[in-house]
Amino acid sequence: MPIPTLFLLAFACGTAAAIAARKELKVSPRPALLSHGFGALALFLGLVLVPVSVYFYVFHGDWSLLYLVDVRAIPSAVALVGFVVEGLVGAAGFVAGAALVRAQREAFAGVLAGGVFMLGGALAFLMRERLSVVGSFAQYRGGFGLRPFGDGPVVIGAVTMGVILAIGLAYLLVRLALGSRRAG
Repeated sequence: MPIPTLFLLAFACGTAAAIAARKELKVSPRPALLSHGFGALALFLGLVLVPVSVYFYVFHGDWSLLYLVDVRAIPSAVALVGFVVEGLVGAAGFVAGAALVRAQREAFAGVLAGGVFMLGGALAFLMRERLSVVGSFAQYRGGFGLRPFGDGPVVIGAVTMGVILAIGLAYLLVRLALGSRRAG
């Protein structure tokens, strides 16, 4: 998965988590970032979503950055800051979703989460030409030695990481919804 898509997915996951934790958010006077729902989201971001991004960056970096930047030219500290920002984007999604849930605008929060998720898919679709080949930044720029996406470890990693993300997100949302139901 491209890193920009994963950033959009982080925001959508945060908003969806706020919707799933709506019963807790509606009755608790605590700030959204101190809720149990946010704690669960933070665990998901730190244990699932950000590690998936790190996997793509480390093992398929040029491809995951859509060949816009040579990964070798990015200092490791800048990459680390980028992954922290990805977590903060997920937190921002939760804060936005919590504000909408507390304002009784859950439908709008759902549209926001779905729209951002679809925007991430649209980004991958629009960049399908770049994503359909695998190689280094130099190979892409020079137009030599590129392999099709389906030939090699990138497709296996994409499928595996996609399944891990889907299962992790489903578990998070179901767990938050069930936990909120018991709390309410």
